[in-house]
Amino acid sequence: MIYGVGVDLVHITRMGKVIDKWGNRFIHRVFTTQEITFCFHSAKSVSRFALHFAAKEAFSKAIGLGMRKGIRWRDVEVFHHPSGRPDLTIAGAASSLCHKEGITWWHVSLSDDGDYGIAVVVLEKAGPENRVAEAQKGP
Repeated sequence: MIYGVGVDLVHITRMGKVIDKWGNRFIHRVFTTQEITFCFHSAKSVSRFALHFAAKEAFSKAIGLGMRKGIRWRDVEVFHHPSGRPDLTIAGAASSLCHKEGITWWHVSLSDDGDYGIAVVVLEKAGPENRVAEAQKGP
């Protein structure tokens, strides 16, 4: 059952200006060490930072709080599977809230074109129809 959907559009050039202005102070406040390493190991590092930022925003919208109620930027970490598919690692208050709300899975999509990037996050929770479907699968 869908718990929430979040979408965020980011202007990549604007992210570049923020990074130029605030540098490591901004980067280390918003991104985890793993995200920083991933983003800096690309010729398109500003685009990667922008997409990771958008994914964090999209998650906060999908959960229905925005970046409030104790959720911190670094509680939501974007990583990429070997295939390139983006995913999230959730920690801290964000993890506690997911557990409390019964959120059991999420889906992430990232895309960029020119000066813009977009992230979509869909959160799922187990619902009655999920339990019926699982029971019908059998062993």
